[in-house]
Amino acid sequence: RGGRMDARQEKKEDEQRVEEKLKGLAVSDDLQDVETKVPVEQDCVPKHSIDMSQLPSSYKTNSPKEKQLLHIADDFLQQYIHLCPDRKPLFLHPVNECGVEKFVSTTVRPTLLPYLELYDWDGCASFISDYLVMEPLECPITLPSSLYSPTTTLKHQRGNCFDFSVLLCSMLIGAGYDAYCVQGYATLETCTLDETQELCPLLKKSPEVPKEELKKKYRIKPLPDMQSKFELQQEAKKAAAIEAAQKDKERDKKEAGKPKREPLHGLRLHAWVLVLSGKREVPETFFINPFTGKRHNTTDKRFLGIESVWNHRNYWVNMQDCRHGCKDLTFDLGDAICWEIMLSESKPLQVLPEEEEELFDRDTEREKRMSFDMPPSWVAPIWIPPREFETRYYQGKKVTLYNKTKLEKWAPYVNGNGLVQRLTIYTEPDYTDVVEVREWFENREDILVRREVNKQTQLTTDYFSKGHSLCLKAHTYTSLEPKTGHTMEFYNKARVDGLQKRVETASEMTEYFVGRDDFLYLRHVDFGKQGEETQGIDMNSQPIVQIKECFHRNPEKPADEDVAECIFLITEEDIHLTYYLKDKYITASKKLFHKLPEKDSKGHHKVFMTPETCITYQAGSFEKGKSLFHLYNLLKELTAKEKRVKEQVRQSEAEVLTILKIRQTEEADIKLPVSIYNRERNEERRRQREAMESTMKDELLGQKEQDLDYLAPFLIRSGCRDKLNQERALCVRDDCLTDFKHHLTYKVNLIQARLEKAVEELQKSHLWFQENKNQLSTKEKDDYLSSCSESMFHINLLEQRLTREKRMAPQKFLALEDKLRMDPRLAEHL
Repeated sequence: RGGRMDARQEKKEDEQRVEEKLKGLAVSDDLQDVETKVPVEQDCVPKHSIDMSQLPSSYKTNSPKEKQLLHIADDFLQQYIHLCPDRKPLFLHPVNECGVEKFVSTTVRPTLLPYLELYDWDGCASFISDYLVMEPLECPITLPSSLYSPTTTLKHQRGNCFDFSVLLCSMLIGAGYDAYCVQGYATLETCTLDETQELCPLLKKSPEVPKEELKKKYRIKPLPDMQSKFELQQEAKKAAAIEAAQKDKERDKKEAGKPKREPLHGLRLHAWVLVLSGKREVPETFFINPFTGKRHNTTDKRFLGIESVWNHRNYWVNMQDCRHGCKDLTFDLGDAICWEIMLSESKPLQVLPEEEEELFDRDTEREKRMSFDMPPSWVAPIWIPPREFETRYYQGKKVTLYNKTKLEKWAPYVNGNGLVQRLTIYTEPDYTDVVEVREWFENREDILVRREVNKQTQLTTDYFSKGHSLCLKAHTYTSLEPKTGHTMEFYNKARVDGLQKRVETASEMTEYFVGRDDFLYLRHVDFGKQGEETQGIDMNSQPIVQIKECFHRNPEKPADEDVAECIFLITEEDIHLTYYLKDKYITASKKLFHKLPEKDSKGHHKVFMTPETCITYQAGSFEKGKSLFHLYNLLKELTAKEKRVKEQVRQSEAEVLTILKIRQTEEADIKLPVSIYNRERNEERRRQREAMESTMKDELLGQKEQDLDYLAPFLIRSGCRDKLNQERALCVRDDCLTDFKHHLTYKVNLIQARLEKAVEELQKSHLWFQENKNQLSTKEKDDYLSSCSESMFHINLLEQRLTREKRMAPQKFLALEDKLRMDPRLAEHL
């Protein structure tokens, strides 16, 4: 115990030595500002009350092996301070939430939770960074005085960097990774979770793989450069001057936006997680910042040095030089020169000459440490309920600020529109002028998964997953009203017509197709003004002026017989055909038909044709083309096709109106269906299951009652089990019926008492909520509503059971009376 007091005294002396060094720095003015800010940070740290009565005994006391470990740790710390007096103290045995000293390795509790997302390191790190709220250290250059257990950290959903790291390390070790907690130093932004200078991960583009340039044997000789070199030099000088001025402006702007020089650079304490290569097929060693959940290389400049690392088995002290950060460090923990191990060390510690008289005592302590095994963790099993895992964020929401962007996240079902993530992009770092908003959705009935809103053009783009009733993939619009400009993309494989995209404005419509048998890939329609007098067109609809269709090449036809483009000029009664180019030709064959519509005796339009109504051009031939009869048949086919195409255009217009109407209905009444497998949120399914379980339980109890010999106790009480006379048989029957009647009455009274107690508790809970409604958080209100729903369901079950028991009691009594009458032991006397 005396050694431990000496260690504490030396720890205080070491802290005083560090403070004296800080006072001697050249940045004394900045340090004065920091010293005035540190007490403010201490006041801002929230102190959450802990109910120690609910904690296991291992939290409040130390086992003999843990006490021995603390003694070994004190001895190790004494030797470390004597050998390295200029280094900061080690984080060995802080107190836990109960004020009991615990060695840091025993605070790590390896745990594998039954959630698929937590089987990999990135899922664990992402969950921890989202679930917990960061609290800064009480003093940025001093080790924390306490280290809470991972269970307490999870319960209160907050902690400092050491709490984050211990919990994340416990989950990673449980998932099979070779993970370690790290005590070291980091930059101000890393320690304070300041990502305002970082680019949002959602905006980072994946690196493009450069395409290999094709090697050509023959190349065209470039044209000689005829431009004046003097003019080029003058223009280059002007461009260089403009670029230099622009760079100066940008540099001044960046320097103005940059914070002042950090006075505590290299002294700010931080804790993070180290994952060594090897296990779980990890190719190389890397760091994980528990605040952000991001992976970093060991050469990252954010991490400035390491004091020690530990896991659930041992503790290692870094003996390497960290003047250049962590980029030159070796992470082979078995190297006794680079890392000093606390337990099961491979070589004796260096002993100073003035301590030679204590060599025997030191060897004895060293032998103890070499033969000592780390005791098991004192932490209770780590568990995250499914509802908490789904909620994920503290109070259901998390906001992160990046460079000119703000990222907001919500738990599923928190927002009524299914919103789970929103990214807002700004023009300036002051987060005022919005450029674009991107939103992500889940669990929506209309299968909307993402929405992008451009605030400058007011364009909105909705993205849908597969399975939409309209086969929609994306929809770009400014308004859901018709004829305001819409771009719709479809899942073409789910459509019979192979439509991939449709672009509609007030005056035109363009459709793109994929994989059609007729090789059509584009249809463009021009509309006239609504209300124009056009033959055969409804005055309430827009008249069709022109329809243009484009086709892919059909390899089974000759090029000069394969139509590449077909234009129907509706108002001019013309049809233009353009064919594909033949090999070694620069012009394509064309045909122009001018229809001369005539009506027959019944009033139907009849195709009429003369040689002057058809103009043909056959590429590469001066002879006349096809015969007039062939052209007449072609014109008939084109006329029939024009009619079909016009019908398809009208169907497309009607489909657009239908889609807009359905989208308006979906946006007006957003529904978030719950899966039948979600036991926590599917209230109807949960009630059905509980009712079924209650019914099965009653049936089992009834079956057990039937299997019992209900006459046995009364026969024993009568004193004659084998032979009964009429008097004793009547006595046994009456006793049995009386007892059964008392049993039924007791059962009804018991259910009635439980019902009254449940109603009284619900009333008390409602009264408490009304008194404290304004002081409760959103999560506490949701918990109250959930508990009220469960209480009401329990009350309803009790009422149903009470009604059933009252209704069934007379029937059960009569059934027992009939059974006694038919019982062979009493039948002959009754």
